[in-house]
Amino acid sequence: MLLEESATEEEFEGYLDHLFKVIAPGKRFILGIADTTPPNAVFDRLIRIGERVEKEARLPLEGGAARPLGEKLIKKAEARIGAPELTDEVFKSVRGDVLSGNHTAIKNHVQDLLDRGLNAKDILNRGMLSAMEVIGNKFKDGTVFIPEVLLSARAMNEALRVLEPFLAKEAKDASGKILIGTVRGDLHDIGKNMVVTMLRGVGFDVVDLGVNLPVDTFVAKVKEHKPDILGMSALLTTTMPEMKKVISALSTHGLRDKVKVIIGGAPVNDKFAKDIGADGYGPDAGASVELARSLIRK
Repeated sequence: MLLEESATEEEFEGYLDHLFKVIAPGKRFILGIADTTPPNAVFDRLIRIGERVEKEARLPLEGGAARPLGEKLIKKAEARIGAPELTDEVFKSVRGDVLSGNHTAIKNHVQDLLDRGLNAKDILNRGMLSAMEVIGNKFKDGTVFIPEVLLSARAMNEALRVLEPFLAKEAKDASGKILIGTVRGDLHDIGKNMVVTMLRGVGFDVVDLGVNLPVDTFVAKVKEHKPDILGMSALLTTTMPEMKKVISALSTHGLRDKVKVIIGGAPVNDKFAKDIGADGYGPDAGASVELARSLIRK
């Protein structure tokens, strides 16, 4: 989507109206915002595009077929998240739903497992997270793409709606409150949602603040919730500076020494975390959980 820099607000809104009228009805499409951002781009307009997509252009997507995956890959993923090796097929249906992105069937399969007396944490770890890690690895390898990841993430989210009340009741092996959100100008939440899921799965009290959060919101929520850890996510290089602004604002308001700050996202790294004064960097969801655990123990 490219408009002339001189385009008026009326022309901008008219272009969006035309876009949704032509593309959205009955069509499936993936809209990328600011993959490459031209000089002098108006970032407020990028945010508004995302808001209109969220409001007007989301379609009900059905899970498609996935390439068959061997048990060897599943068990390898299970081992990495600390789940015991399975000796039966009890979680096979749930794993398959995540791998294929079947957000409708997974709710019924999860409820069936709960009705049979299975532990909610086991369903999450053995059935869902191990499958999602397989999807993540295949995405890194270039054998699946963004649409497949989105479908799998959607299936995960639907299953969590069923599981979360049961997870909250079960014994927890971690303690502490964590706030997490995506910084202003960034509407991406797949990675953030994965981290939230895994943190809740090991027992953290997690408040998901959402996306496109201004500095003042982070500060206000830290004051309100008094968390042990604040997590920030960014997928765009253009939004990375917001992380430093949040940390500076926490210092200004006398809150920096009361909360640990961790960051994550594709464009950030450990050096950037140190440069902006964060307490740690999580390269992926699993590493973020271990980082949170280590900071809570200090």
